[in-house]
Amino acid sequence: MMLTPSRVPSPCHTRRVSLPEPDDAPRDPAASELNAEITGVRWSTTDGDFAVLDAVDGDGEAVVLVGALSHVHEGESLAVGGGWRRHHTHGWQFQVARVRVAEPVGDHAVRAYLESVKHVGPVAAMRLVKRFGADEVLAAIDRDPERILGSVPGIGPRRLVAAVQSWHDQRELRELRLFLDTHGVDAASAGRIARHFGAGSIDQLQRAPYTICEIDGIGFGTADALARALDTPHDAPDRLAAGVLHALHQAETDGHTHLPRPELVERATRLLGGSDVADAIDELAARGKVVIDGDRVADARLHAIEERLASHVRRLLDSAPALKRKRAARPTEGAFVPSDDQWRGVTQALAHRLSILTGGPGTGKSATMRTLVDLVKARTGTTRLCAPTGKAARRLSELTGAEATTIHRLLEWTPGHGFARDADDPIEGCDLLIVDEASMLSIHLAEALLGAVGPSTHVLLVGDVDQLAPVGPGRVLEDLLDAEAVPAVRLTEVFRQAARSMIVRAAHAINEGELPPTIPGPDDVRDFFFVARDGASAIFEEVCELAAARLPKHYGLDPAADVQVLAPMHKGPVGIDALNDELRARLNPDGEHIEGTPLRVGDKVMQTRNSYEHDLFNGERGVLVHHDTERNRVHFAGEDGRRLTLPVDALDTLRLAYAASVHKAQGSQARAIVVPIFGGHRIMLTRNLVYTAVTRAQEVCVVVGEPGALGGAVRRTDARRRHTRLRELVAPAG
Repeated sequence: MMLTPSRVPSPCHTRRVSLPEPDDAPRDPAASELNAEITGVRWSTTDGDFAVLDAVDGDGEAVVLVGALSHVHEGESLAVGGGWRRHHTHGWQFQVARVRVAEPVGDHAVRAYLESVKHVGPVAAMRLVKRFGADEVLAAIDRDPERILGSVPGIGPRRLVAAVQSWHDQRELRELRLFLDTHGVDAASAGRIARHFGAGSIDQLQRAPYTICEIDGIGFGTADALARALDTPHDAPDRLAAGVLHALHQAETDGHTHLPRPELVERATRLLGGSDVADAIDELAARGKVVIDGDRVADARLHAIEERLASHVRRLLDSAPALKRKRAARPTEGAFVPSDDQWRGVTQALAHRLSILTGGPGTGKSATMRTLVDLVKARTGTTRLCAPTGKAARRLSELTGAEATTIHRLLEWTPGHGFARDADDPIEGCDLLIVDEASMLSIHLAEALLGAVGPSTHVLLVGDVDQLAPVGPGRVLEDLLDAEAVPAVRLTEVFRQAARSMIVRAAHAINEGELPPTIPGPDDVRDFFFVARDGASAIFEEVCELAAARLPKHYGLDPAADVQVLAPMHKGPVGIDALNDELRARLNPDGEHIEGTPLRVGDKVMQTRNSYEHDLFNGERGVLVHHDTERNRVHFAGEDGRRLTLPVDALDTLRLAYAASVHKAQGSQARAIVVPIFGGHRIMLTRNLVYTAVTRAQEVCVVVGEPGALGGAVRRTDARRRHTRLRELVAPAG
């Protein structure tokens, strides 16, 4: 999606109005409905999502409209619903949630509409209005568009087909937007639906409204609202099928790869208001949309991915080792002398096509990987290293001395095409592939990665299985360990140097269900602290003061780049949203506002979903360092050292990241970590979450909160078991 400056109208098309100043309040700030005529388009995206429009309301007052309005043209009249908001820089704006475009009325509006038709410029539009009159010209073209448009100077036979098609598309899209608005679909969703289905799709939507569920960003709720407005029966088969599929997709976001049939029935029935879904499940299975396996039901797409992943694992386990069989010499002196378990991890990686190395902090996983890299290099072999995130890959390079990359870049992701590397074109030049932070692998990413492993490549998966489960579906590393089919080594011994770190000791205590120690011994490195505070306001203030001022001052840190607050929940008085607002106010109060977004230049941000088009992936963090207002581009400085130029309309997937969720921090680290522990977050407070948060710290970790809440968290394991099949699919027979 590209953000482009609007067309500058000719003087005869411009109504001169004074734009509202920042302090000019509307007559009724509580108003939720507005009639307005568009006088100018400040910015408009080409995909129908976002626009900033100048307009005058029914009382002749100048107003600014923002929202999913880029299908709207200068001169058009709108009836909009939404609400007023006061922007700190740009003043009062009406945020549009619903929009209905009226038929153009008057010379100015009709000419503006005609100019939106392909190959009809300002001169031709003026001639058409003069010839037929503003009241009749649109109807005249509707009756015979080929003849009327063909008579326009400059539209010859070669251009006529495109002009007529553009005319039909414009009319049909207006009718589609009106149809969606009339039936309660919000403006943003209507824009996505119009782009996906295109002109002339009203009949299709009337026949099958639930087809809009297939559009990214359109949920079952929107489709159901449209269908109910069209009087679709409560027990219509299409509605029941859509509800079942939606329940499965929700389960996927919860980490499941399937659901037991009774649980799916319960979820779908609750969603559908009590309707019986048994027949709908069987019908979906007959259509190949779901797979029924005994008592389990899976989305057919996800079921196939899990099957392929298991096949890749079995292929690696069943094939003979390909690395040279020369006996490896175990180091007995030098900077690193491996323990028996560490050396077993090295030899297993050399002897098997697939193996696992797991363990907590301070147990020597990185040193073991570095030894393995050196051994393969000494045998003139090639090792490639990767991790799910850019920060994890950069850290892996620092720890092993070898180049590492993200999994997406290793597999050569191409926008619009997917991964270039697969079974037909596997990863090249790789005798050993080391995958760090493997606990983060969803079945999607694991299947793509192992599917691209060539016939002579060994794979070592390295990770800490006690961390939080991956954000996506599955629990690949845990399932492979539980299957007991993959050769694995679990490192448990904390080595002397690491044992001096109170962060390491705290992490291991938490993992054992004990409170972390806070009193250092004589030789300890005091890098872990617990600051007791009671109540949301006291915790909030302490966290913000530590992150914005005290830790940066004491340790010489950059508060944005080096300090990360990790919180369990987004909402609430000590939630991520509130913390981000306050930390941004302290650390970036004067950053230039980026028009059309809630962001500022200088903001620390995080990507919230994979954006393959812009080479930016879920969880990646960075700083918005510059806004090129002429090109409407923003320069993004990633924490992995990359520099990207992003169009402003690509920023809708970025969120402030002064504070972030613990889940989003997996695979990443920061020099200083601050963790609020508040009793109001108890639903999210588990041992795995606190353990993962503490192990993100490189130099110092401060936990701030209520002692009782911390004690409850370390005693509570995550009881939410994921429904997966990988373990049984790869387990040895019998």
